[in-house]
Amino acid sequence: MRIGQDFDKLQLDLFGLHLVEPNTFVGDTIIFFFAMYFAYQTNKFSGNSKFFTYWKWFFIVFGIGFFMGGLGHLLYNYWGVPGKYFSWYSGLIASCLIEFAMISIFPNQSWHKKLQTISIIKMILAFFAATYVFATVDLKVDVSKGLIVPALNSAVGLVFAVGVLGIYYQKKIDSSFKFFWMSIVVLIPTAIVQIMKININQYFDRNDISHILLLTSLIFYYIGLKGYARTWNSVQP
Repeated sequence: MRIGQDFDKLQLDLFGLHLVEPNTFVGDTIIFFFAMYFAYQTNKFSGNSKFFTYWKWFFIVFGIGFFMGGLGHLLYNYWGVPGKYFSWYSGLIASCLIEFAMISIFPNQSWHKKLQTISIIKMILAFFAATYVFATVDLKVDVSKGLIVPALNSAVGLVFAVGVLGIYYQKKIDSSFKFFWMSIVVLIPTAIVQIMKININQYFDRNDISHILLLTSLIFYYIGLKGYARTWNSVQP
């Protein structure tokens, strides 16, 4: 086990390709399939609800972003740092979709556009900030610096949308929203693992630990959505 220092990245030669971090690619691909399944199931809950529609698209964007992120790790020797841009940028969009979803059921309708505008402005600023980092920082020296803006953007968005609103909706709308704010609690160790670089071994590093926690948070989202869907459908005419 190593703390504060990473193990050497796993290497794999396959079909004439020199691949890197196949374990991370596997983890990202598993998250992709779960996200697509949750998107498919969420689409069944209600076809005319903005709340479920936004969540469906979150799962799709999030899943594709992680799959492309896995390829960015696997094909780093060929794509380099630019191979990671798609997953980083898609993370900004995924965060915005969660915010839109949670805002869409806010009881005070007059606040919908205001909160959505704030969310869009935050995403645009994050796009510009991320692009500035990508263009000015030598990410070949420390590629993790490319995650700073997407991570901060997601943290701010999730704390408000899933945390604050999740607690509020649990009290005002349905008890199933407890699973949304609980997902924040699950994700807190992810930041600790990444910042402190906690690695169990070369075959199960900090990225693999993060994948388990991220997948758990997705499962919590889905459980919350499924619970609220029963309540929402029961009151529809």
